[in-house]
Amino acid sequence: MADAIERALALLEDVTPLAADCGQVCDGRCCQPSADSEGMRLLPGEQELLADDGFVFKDADGGVLLTCGGRCRREMRPFMCRVFPLFPYVDGSGRVRAVYDPRSFRLCPLTRNRARVPLRRDFVRAVRRAGRILMQDTACAAFLREQSREIDDINRLLTLTDERPPIARRKLR
Repeated sequence: MADAIERALALLEDVTPLAADCGQVCDGRCCQPSADSEGMRLLPGEQELLADDGFVFKDADGGVLLTCGGRCRREMRPFMCRVFPLFPYVDGSGRVRAVYDPRSFRLCPLTRNRARVPLRRDFVRAVRRAGRILMQDTACAAFLREQSREIDDINRLLTLTDERPPIARRKLR
């Protein structure tokens, strides 16, 4: 397990969403602790790789959350921080794609402005390749599938279609 995680982390060591520091766009909001932030979800087994770097861990439904003070050694960033605002999504056939994580919408202007601000191609490819590496580990594969289904659920809630939502009296326009 640790081998797959370490290889995925290494793959994402030097790639970033933009050619410039994307933290300058939003003043590093994704790295700022906030009252409404629960923390960053860790891959199964990732806590052991990060345990000696001053992070705070808390058990949560479906795994472990990491919180930090907003500063960390860049080479010790957890996997989810490295792929943010994307996620290595696993579709029903087991294919891994890099998708915008809808959970990043409230925090990341890159997600909200995705039509106008394209991410670096090498970053997107690295997220997809890292997901494929993690799929080789049983526990990480289960985690990615579970998180992908959560993304499906969120996207279903966020997508407005011509169908009438269950609480609307008339069709939305």
